[in-house]
Amino acid sequence: MNYEKINLEQWNRKEHFLHYRHNLQCGFSLTTKVDITTLKAILAKNNIKLYPAMIYLITKTVNSYPESRMAIKDNELVIWDYINPAYTFFHPKTETFSELWSEYFEDWYSFSQEYNQDYQKYKDNLSLSAKANFPENHFCISMIPWVSFDGFNLNVANVKDYFPPIFTMGKYTRQRGKILLPISIQVHHATCDGFHIARMVNKLQDLCDNFSG
Repeated sequence: MNYEKINLEQWNRKEHFLHYRHNLQCGFSLTTKVDITTLKAILAKNNIKLYPAMIYLITKTVNSYPESRMAIKDNELVIWDYINPAYTFFHPKTETFSELWSEYFEDWYSFSQEYNQDYQKYKDNLSLSAKANFPENHFCISMIPWVSFDGFNLNVANVKDYFPPIFTMGKYTRQRGKILLPISIQVHHATCDGFHIARMVNKLQDLCDNFSG
């Protein structure tokens, strides 16, 4: 878990960061739809499930930009070298969910191996946190595959120092020959502006269009 400390005095977002961390503590969310038409075809051809593929692509997107990897550590603002996905999975019998995390790897094959190993080991664990040693360098992903949505907002009670983005996906729909996946992204305004969240969405769309399997 290596990281780089940010020198606030030399950071061009110092004023924005301090304002939204101390004066006007707030986060914001954006809901959009990602075109996964090409991605679904590739996944079907290679017998790959959508959820782990999206976890990988979202994690690759998040790790592409420093604003997505910021955190407070030892009372200082830092940027993790990389962050790992923490994601939910559902237990039909109990109608509850557990949270699992996997180590991030930049290439799909290595990540899919890690994901499959974790899922097979912990899929029957009903604890809220199924896997121990939850890393500091993480962000959260969840999915509501039973319903599509046009808007989704996660109300975080205290957003002061929680900077990782939070992703929520819904049920994909077919519209005019396209397969569209609703996705909501929640961010902290201290480290992320509209420009940054738009850049993440555009990056994710590009990765979906060019997934190689």
